[in-house]
Amino acid sequence: MSRKIIIFFIILFSAIFQLAVLANVFFGGLGPNTLLLLVIFWVVREGFERALFKNILAGLVLDFATFHVIGANIAAFTFVAFFISFISKRFLVVARNWRIFILMMTIIFATLANNLFLNSFFGVADYFGITEIGSAPVPFFSFILIKEVGLNILFFPLIYFLMKKIENSNFLQARKKIF
Repeated sequence: MSRKIIIFFIILFSAIFQLAVLANVFFGGLGPNTLLLLVIFWVVREGFERALFKNILAGLVLDFATFHVIGANIAAFTFVAFFISFISKRFLVVARNWRIFILMMTIIFATLANNLFLNSFFGVADYFGITEIGSAPVPFFSFILIKEVGLNILFFPLIYFLMKKIENSNFLQARKKIF
């Protein structure tokens, strides 16, 4: 139970950090997508099935924080997580020498797929006249998207090593009872 609470606070802190701090630090109001990087981390380390609850929780928190329709980021993160799981099972296990390159390509693909899914979702909503569903989508293949991809690649090692440190700490380790 305490593990789930800690994960919830990690996701909540990451969303606040992404939307309040990083969006104001970087030019143009667009920083790295830390919740997407957490989804990538969990899916690569644990697999799609074990990370599904965390992905749904991350999408739900991001939907609440950005005032999107509830489920838009959940569906985008689940879609991205499924394909990341497919890529990591096929390539990251076999190709040990190419692991960093494959992980960078995975981050690029995940960022593009997440934005493409959300752009498609907003485009369909705009087509049907539903315009009150949150912020405008990022234009696909624009400088803003290239910047987000670059920032995600730069921030992933930081998130990876922080999460690895948290996972190896006493907070998330299973408690052994001594009889």
